[in-house]
Amino acid sequence: MLFIPIKLEELKPGLTIYFPLYYASGEMAIDAGFTPESEEQVAALVERGLCRGITDPDEEQQEKEEEMRNNLPGQPLKPVAGESKPASSPQRNADIRTLEQISLKIGENIQLQFQSDAETERCIVTLIGYLANQGVIVTTPMLNGRYMNIREGQIFVVRMFSGKSAYAFTANTVKTTNVPFPHLHLSYPKEVRGLMIRGSSRSKTNIICHATLENGKSSACVARDISNGGALIAAREKIGEVGDKLTLKMRFKINDAEHLLTPECTIRSANPAKPGEDEGSIMHGLSFHNLSSQDMLVISAVLYQNMMNDQQEEK
Repeated sequence: MLFIPIKLEELKPGLTIYFPLYYASGEMAIDAGFTPESEEQVAALVERGLCRGITDPDEEQQEKEEEMRNNLPGQPLKPVAGESKPASSPQRNADIRTLEQISLKIGENIQLQFQSDAETERCIVTLIGYLANQGVIVTTPMLNGRYMNIREGQIFVVRMFSGKSAYAFTANTVKTTNVPFPHLHLSYPKEVRGLMIRGSSRSKTNIICHATLENGKSSACVARDISNGGALIAAREKIGEVGDKLTLKMRFKINDAEHLLTPECTIRSANPAKPGEDEGSIMHGLSFHNLSSQDMLVISAVLYQNMMNDQQEEK
């Protein structure tokens, strides 16, 4: 759960608050059902820096998957020797830090997710800099090749990767400026919540790719699923042997923006497709190496976008 400071206009004297209020640390301050009696009491709640909790969509989905696995009867199947492990959602350890402790590098790509009823857009921006307890500066997000119009006060969930952990915090836009170039000043987070990623959530895909071995041999293929850890690709013939290194070239379209990824990979398995699934093809299990933070953000956005599409289809 992420915590967003409440605003004065959200509370009114005599109106019941139907959600709990928290301190920035996550500790509950006031249970749902409280009714402020005066303007002074409302102002006091805001001055105390109380927050409302919002659920991180990625974390909620991962928790649901974990709960479903825990409720399955019997013991989990053990993989056959030489067979890749079944896809699973990340096994995570909560980690609360300050932004300075993460040691982000200037120029790294981070993700901004809008938090409003009108937009839930996710955009990749560049970290320009930050000053402890003062603020965070990032480039202005772009959509369709144009800079987006960001209002002051706009709330974002900010996500980033460092090492093997994914981090997130909430921030609001303090200042937007175009001088000397378009950039945003965001509020500085009191804390950053991290999740240790040991596995990889997978998503079904149908993306045309090109695989190129170290010897220059190139093969057309289709990515049937993908995660931050690797991909399953189908090809008409065997691309290479288990252990061979290759570069996978694939293009993603997220909303209206295109992203080209060229991860370095190792072939972990190569087996004929199962009956009814890409018959006549060879399925290759690949593991990714040294993904950049931008590549991880793009793949995470693909996973989230596909998850939302699946939910819409179920409705």
